[in-house]
This record gives sequence, C-alpha cells and structure tokens, in this order.
Amino acid sequence: MKTITTDVQVRNLKPAAEDYRRTVGGNLYLLIKANGSKLWRYDYKVGTRKTLAIGAYPEVSLSDAMTARDNAARLVKRGIDPKDHRDQERRAEAERKAAESPFGADADGWLKTREGSAKKTYLRDELMVRYLKEGADSIPGFGAVNTNQVALSHILPLLNHFDHETRRRLLSTARNVISFARVHNHFPQDRQSPFAEIKLGDGFAPHQTKNRPAIIQPDDFGDLIRQIDDFGTIIPSMSARRRKLIRYALQLLALTFVRPGTIETAEWDHFHFGKDHSFWIVPFAKLKMRTERAKKGNRNDFLVPLSRQAVALLRELRTITGSSRYLFPGADRKATAKKAASSGMIAEGSLNDALHLLGYKGKHCAHGVRSSASTMLNRERINGRRRFEQALVEMQQDRLDASTRAIYDRDDRLPERIELMQFWADMVDTLRATGAPKLRVAA
Repeated sequence: MKTITTDVQVRNLKPAAEDYRRTVGGNLYLLIKANGSKLWRYDYKVGTRKTLAIGAYPEVSLSDAMTARDNAARLVKRGIDPKDHRDQERRAEAERKAAESPFGADADGWLKTREGSAKKTYLRDELMVRYLKEGADSIPGFGAVNTNQVALSHILPLLNHFDHETRRRLLSTARNVISFARVHNHFPQDRQSPFAEIKLGDGFAPHQTKNRPAIIQPDDFGDLIRQIDDFGTIIPSMSARRRKLIRYALQLLALTFVRPGTIETAEWDHFHFGKDHSFWIVPFAKLKMRTERAKKGNRNDFLVPLSRQAVALLRELRTITGSSRYLFPGADRKATAKKAASSGMIAEGSLNDALHLLGYKGKHCAHGVRSSASTMLNRERINGRRRFEQALVEMQQDRLDASTRAIYDRDDRLPERIELMQFWADMVDTLRATGAPKLRVAA
C-alpha cells in the first residue's frame, strides 16, 4: 500500500466501488469512501483500540491532519484518551460561548428564523421578543441577561402583567428562544429550560372564555348590513379612501363569514375568478391552529366559494387596490422608538373599531358575523328539515371539531358549499332590503 506524502497525492485519489484507505504513517490514514468523501482517521490505544475522526479533506489538509495526529499521540503517551479530551474542550468552549451570549441576542437570532412566516404572525413574534428584551410599561425585560443565567424569576413579572393570550405567546416565545440558544451552544445541552415547567393554569387567574357579541336576529342583522353600506356617510371622521376600504372589508366579511384576521390579511393572489365559479383559496400558512392541523396531517388550504355578490364586490374593489398585494392595504414600516411596526395591511382590529363607531360595541363584533351566519343558516328548513347540515355550515366556517373532521377526511363537498355560500349571499340581500324574511318553506 503506497504511503501518502504530499497534498497532491491526496487530491488525486479517486473513489472506488468500495471504501479503501491510504496510510500516512504513525497510525494516521486517509479513508476514501465510495461516495467520494476523504476522511482522516487516527488509530490509538488507551485501554482498548479506538479511532479518532480528525476531519475531512480538503477542509483538513495533510499537514493539519499530521499535526492533529502528533497532538493526539502526545495525549496517548500520557494515558489520556484524545476523544475524551476533545469532548471536554468542546464543552468548555460551549460554556464560554454561553457565558458571552445575552438572551436578547438569542431572541433576535430566533426572530430571524421566523422571517418566512406570515407577516401578521411575524409582527406578533417581534412584539413578544421586544417585551422579553425590553419589558412593558414599568415591568423590566431581561435581554441583557446571559441566556445561561436566565431564570424563572425574570419572566414571572411579565406573565403576571399581561392577560392570558399575551401571556401564552410570551411563554411560547421564551421557550423557543431557549431552544434556539441550545442548538447554538448558548445554553447547556443537559440543563432543562427555566420555562419548561411553567403551567399557565398554576399561579395565574384562570382564563375566562367570553362569548363574542353577535347579532343573530334577521331584522337586526338587516339593520347592520344597511349601516355598513352607509359607512362612508355615517362616519366622516376618516379619509374618504379609508371609509371606502372599511366598507368593502365589512361587506366582504358579511358575505364570506371568514375570520376577521383572514379579511385583514387577504391577498389578491389568493383569489381565483372563473367563468362558472370563483374561489378564495386561503393558504395553509394563514390559517388558525396551524400546528394542531399539521399534527393531524391536515396541511390543506381553505377554500371559500365566492357568491355572485362577492365577485361583484371584489371586481369593484380591484379598481381601487388591485395594484397592491393586499385587498386592504395599510402602512408598511418598521418599528421605531415612537411608532410600532406596521405590516402593510389594514391594521389589526380595524373592523371591530369600525363596528364600534357604528354603535355596536358590546352588541356585535367582527368575529360575530360567523355566529350570525351559523345561527341563521342552521334555522333554515325545507319541509321541516334542515336546508343545510349543521356539519356543512361548520365545515364552511373552517371549524375543526370532531363532527367536521370526518367531512374533511371524506371530501370537500364543494357543490354543496357553493350552494350554501350563494344562498347566504342572497339572504344578506333580502335582509338588507326588507329586514326579516318570512319563514322559508320550500316544497
């Protein structure tokens, strides 16, 4: 077997059908893998025979490999295992890095990994990171504390300060930052996260679920639709363009009964207009409870059949905002010392704010349209029987409970959903014009 003496020899070695090796001397050799990899190895004996992996060529040159061999041989002469010695050095280096890494830097590093997520989600993550680093109101943050020294006591004042939803997001973000730091050796691999054992049900006031206010009577819902139609004249306290966009957003919400956040983040690329039928395809990345969906193997986009009325509304709106990414564009800016970041979309909560201006605070909210549609559609009867299955209505509202799970697994029941959405749009028109319709009884 020819001994390797130069780097040129190493460079010229070609892979074969099976792995083979070439010696260098002093128990150092080069392993040439069938896939073309060239790996430096050093055989030694401390108690038993062992092999030390030195590295791969060309990242580790012949000269570097020989130096590593000589260093390892000196340790062997002293009865020290080179592998154990290297592991100890790596642990010491990791601890040194951890001692020099503040929590704020790791939080920023984790936030960079979130840049590909939906813009609204990213802005929420950015806000949580800012709270953790800088604090909120008079509650201090802990961005300057080294990550490996962060303790439960650092986050508890913030958790006590916020309500349940923000508290949950803060805790989730803090845990994610620790996981990020662990991967980058800024937090000990063998130590539990200081936030791992926190349970939001322990030591905090229990979360109180409140039913969102919603109008479920046809007469009152008809009044609401008429007020929305007149939004531009009823509310003169904002620019004409903004009044028009808010009106369109509320009208689209009424026709589609999607979640308000889905309206606020809607993008033109997600709408598909056809000769016979048109659809709004909401991407999986924008849906609620994405983690839970993924665990169940459901990464499907959500389909909203568009009624004739919705298509007509969207064609009007497109003449106003069609050149923008979003149906309802807003300011797009990074956070400053004086202003919070803005996503380029209409501000979160704009639809609720508009309903408050119309006098519906405590009576009806943007999310309440879903209850309005669900209640009124489930009341519809033909010969005493439901016009639409309750599960079908739930399915169109993208609710993933046990009853609709079976429908999702079976098929998307598109023809029935198209009929449902057109029926609802026609009902909205009827309520707008006449208030409560007479009980529908079809033969």
